[in-house]
Amino acid sequence: MKVTVIGTGEAFDSGIGNNAFLLHGRGLPTLLVDCGYQIPERLWATGLHRKLDGVYLTHTHADHSFGIVPLIGRYLVERRERPLPVIGHSGVGSFVRRALDLGYPGMREHLPFPLEFITVSPSRRLDFEALSLACARSDHGVLNLSVRFEAQGASCAFSGDGAPSAATEALYRGVDVLFHELYSIRRKLPGHSTLAELRALAARAEVSRVVVSHHSREYKAKLHRAVAALREPGREWITARPGQTIRI
Repeated sequence: MKVTVIGTGEAFDSGIGNNAFLLHGRGLPTLLVDCGYQIPERLWATGLHRKLDGVYLTHTHADHSFGIVPLIGRYLVERRERPLPVIGHSGVGSFVRRALDLGYPGMREHLPFPLEFITVSPSRRLDFEALSLACARSDHGVLNLSVRFEAQGASCAFSGDGAPSAATEALYRGVDVLFHELYSIRRKLPGHSTLAELRALAARAEVSRVVVSHHSREYKAKLHRAVAALREPGREWITARPGQTIRI
């Protein structure tokens, strides 16, 4: 199992793409975790969009989901034939359909491939090809379903947005690698995590590798220095970089 970092930015940063990751590996589907408005161009530049077997949307804020419209539009003109599953909470299907109709009225009727919507909920696990996934609600301004994937004896989890909750802590327990948003060092912004919160979460959930991203533009340089300085026995802290691939 491998994760390639596509983007690491918060909603209004530039040059590093919105926060998004590509889960892939031999024998596994290639799954994009989040697709903000800056992400399709980054996929097109490398041709990675052609490898996608599906998309998981943690939530519908623009920097995590609005890229789904141009992504699907590109698939139309390239005449994609394979189905495109979009996985998310119970409203994901209606959200994507509305977004497509606003962006390109009538386009849905001409897609040469089926759009498939797969609903997840915290009450049940789901199998997507060779991946087993579970989700839990984080503390965020809209419904955000953080997600854990397991396959081939390995596991990883993605927070999307949001401060840790009791549910996400349980979801992350013992995971091999946790990809978590980290917005600030000490200043608490509603719906986002601080370094102190995330350190406490990682210790309680016994997570040995934590990859952080989605930093506030204001605190980004300070966060990079603070994370680089962390020395915790049995725990590795990594600041995500676009283009980086992490093996799990």
